Amino acid sequence: MLGLKEDSPLEMLRQFAVYFDADLTENFGAAQLFLDNKEGKGSISLYEIFPGLTAWIYDINLNSELVIDMTFSEDKPYYFGYNVNGYQLQKFPNEDQYQKIQQGQNFVIIGKPGNKAEFIVPSNINYECCYLIINPILLQNSLAGSKRRLQQDLKETFDLSDRENPYRYFGNIDTRTGTYAKIVVRNKRTDLVGRLLTEGAVMNLLGTQIEAHDYDINTENFQPNLSKKELSRITNLGDYILKNIGEKITIGKMSNHLSLSPKKLQMGLRFLYGTSANEYLTKCRLEFAKEMMHTTDKNISEICYSVGYQNRSYFSKVFEERYGILPSSYRQSFSGNNFLFEISYRSLAAENVSGNEVDSIIKTARNMNPLHNITGSIIYHRKIFFQMIEGPKKEIITLFKNIEKDSRHSDIQVMWKGSKLKRDFSDWSMATISDEGILKVPQQGETKELAINNLLGKLDYRALASENLWRKVRNIIKISSKN
Repeated sequence: MLGLKEDSPLEMLRQFAVYFDADLTENFGAAQLFLDNKEGKGSISLYEIFPGLTAWIYDINLNSELVIDMTFSEDKPYYFGYNVNGYQLQKFPNEDQYQKIQQGQNFVIIGKPGNKAEFIVPSNINYECCYLIINPILLQNSLAGSKRRLQQDLKETFDLSDRENPYRYFGNIDTRTGTYAKIVVRNKRTDLVGRLLTEGAVMNLLGTQIEAHDYDINTENFQPNLSKKELSRITNLGDYILKNIGEKITIGKMSNHLSLSPKKLQMGLRFLYGTSANEYLTKCRLEFAKEMMHTTDKNISEICYSVGYQNRSYFSKVFEERYGILPSSYRQSFSGNNFLFEISYRSLAAENVSGNEVDSIIKTARNMNPLHNITGSIIYHRKIFFQMIEGPKKEIITLFKNIEKDSRHSDIQVMWKGSKLKRDFSDWSMATISDEGILKVPQQGETKELAINNLLGKLDYRALASENLWRKVRNIIKISSKN
């Protein structure tokens, strides 16, 4: 049984990764768990559409049934779900029998803080399901009026103020919702193009689920007037836009590239993304601009011109309309000295590095990190370093540049880097995990239960150096730091 603590979707996915001993990769606004071991095969993915709305996707075949014992948090998230293929079982603690959620069925579940719910994902079936996880607190705190309106609409539709128990709604079989759910589940791309495809389908999916909840409308005959090949071509439009992001792109150019009439292009974009061609082009430009703010040092004007806008004022206007904040304010929100940033990496120690030198590295980190408001953890095992450092972005980037120049290690592979909302190691200036007898520094932090053998097992050197192993270790350490 997986004892799941309700948290942010990414933190919950980490709990799944540790439970399954699976690889977890993180992208900008997306993450994907890959399973291929004795537990089963497949993936569990998530896409953050915007803060407060995340798509959680199962596409998995398990060798034994998965029982999830979930404890609800104080945030009272909404869970909108749809089973594309297969079924699942669900019950609350006061119920004797499980309720079956059928294939093709809408469902909505809202927990009460501290209460629990059990879910069972059956074994030996290709289980495909899409959950939309909505955090009303994050929506309410959003600067964008549309997101606050969504939060208010949900509050009015699902008024739980007088309820003593969690809320559950199992709807009718709904093929219109299924059309959008299939797009979300079967889209395997986690890059910008994949995120936009998922975003369009998710917003349509959410709309049809709320509509089905309110009116139980039968929409059996909903189908776009396009072939599967034509729809598939339209999903590749984003690649064309990104390759020409700084150029003038017209509907005619897009239609010619896809060998589709403008009418069919518009029809397909409306179906897949819920937008017109010009609106989709704008989304691509703005999403790419946002990524550039996170990953480059270009100023706002340079980014504006790089993504195809010739007028910075207009760029700022459309950016604010989409995200509820001016680009300069958005850039400042995560580039300031107090914004948290993390870098996790694996490297190979130089042949001549002794235990005393590793001790010196750890002691220096423990002495210097507090001065720069940096915390983290380090593993040293069989001549391999694995380190996670977190703190103000400017300080972390400066530190990592110095780490890259250090001749005492080589073959540095970054497992993950990016912004974060809170620290994982608030009390550890540099927690140390090692079973190397050559080290003399004491362990710091509650790391004794995280013995190297428990983390890594008996692995050969090639396996120890692999990237996916250290991604798994990163997830284990993060979950352990919370406990």
